[in-house]
Amino acid sequence: MSALVQLTQTLVTAGGGDGSWDWYTLSGMFTNLLLFLGFMVWVLKKPLQTYLNDRRSGLAKQLEAAQAKQEEAERRLAEYDHKLKNLENEIAAIVESHEAQGEADRQRLREETEKAIERLMREADFTINQESLKAQKAIRSAAVNATLEMAEQLVQDRITDADRRRLADEYVARIGKNGASA
Repeated sequence: MSALVQLTQTLVTAGGGDGSWDWYTLSGMFTNLLLFLGFMVWVLKKPLQTYLNDRRSGLAKQLEAAQAKQEEAERRLAEYDHKLKNLENEIAAIVESHEAQGEADRQRLREETEKAIERLMREADFTINQESLKAQKAIRSAAVNATLEMAEQLVQDRITDADRRRLADEYVARIGKNGASA
């Protein structure tokens, strides 16, 4: 910046204040400026070119990465859009699957319940039959015992001493017959 200020001051004072220009000083300054700028371009050309090339390639890579991300985002968007469109179908399929599974479970439970009822009925029938047989045996046994007691009571009530003597004599005679044949 100071070079520009110096150039301006030199231009103002070059004419010596009388309105004429000192062309020699002015051309020397202009030549110095051109040489300085040429030197700067020559010195800074490679680093500046390298910097610009690096910057260009960096921007190109960033652009490619951004495009790849955009393509990935668009692909995901399309995928999610497709999923959203098919979401109702998927929900309906899941609900239908669960309903079918529930119906199958209900049917299985019905079958198991029917089998359990049949088994319980068979067991109840068997138990009833067994208890009925036990009751019949008990009734028969009680009836036989009651009949025997009644018969014994009748025999005791109707038999006389003469009948007892006659039965005892018949019994002794039989024993005697059996004892002689033995």
